[in-house]
Amino acid sequence: MHLIIVGAGPVGNSLLGLAGQAGHDTVVIEPDEKRAEHCADRYDALVLNADIADDNVVEEAGFERARAIIATTTDDSTNLMAMVLGRSHGVKTLTSTVNHHAHKQMFQSLGVHVLADPEVLVAQHLLDITLLPRAVDVTTLGDKEQIIEVPLAPNSALANRTLGEIHQQSLMGEDLFIVSVERQKQAFFPREDTELLPGDQIIVFSRHGISQKDLKLFTGRE
Repeated sequence: MHLIIVGAGPVGNSLLGLAGQAGHDTVVIEPDEKRAEHCADRYDALVLNADIADDNVVEEAGFERARAIIATTTDDSTNLMAMVLGRSHGVKTLTSTVNHHAHKQMFQSLGVHVLADPEVLVAQHLLDITLLPRAVDVTTLGDKEQIIEVPLAPNSALANRTLGEIHQQSLMGEDLFIVSVERQKQAFFPREDTELLPGDQIIVFSRHGISQKDLKLFTGRE
């Protein structure tokens, strides 16, 4: 897939690495010379040391054949221009960070997939993993909904029990839903007869947030 990334800051760099691993044909547009040189040295991608508003950048980046454009800069006007250019050249998928929430509607009116207030999302994620340190990963959705990934400890009250037994004995709150289990690097959707084993990676969803008490169901009590 021909992918264009606008901005080679921390987010853009991470995207470049992931896109390269996935084998995509990637172009990055970055006006800062040092950042552009860093990308050119580190990644197998076409790096354009240019501004999105430069005359030849659309042609050089290959907007006409791009399947997707992702704008990652901290300047919403730059990101918006990239999205407008992408739309005018028929790019199918447009994605952008939006740094000021008040600008979100402008991007959405163009059919852009939006990641709004990225710094707030990072801050929320840091807070989540600080408050639930035993979880491998924590994601907050909306105001209260959370998804966590957590390893099942040998001394967990849920270990070596089926989901059916857990539900029948009310060992887990009604607000908690086990949506996936990973065992020996294989993920699957659990059923009522699925037995949870120590070492399983469990993905849990809660509509009202996951408390320390909820987490201890999986990590065990010290």
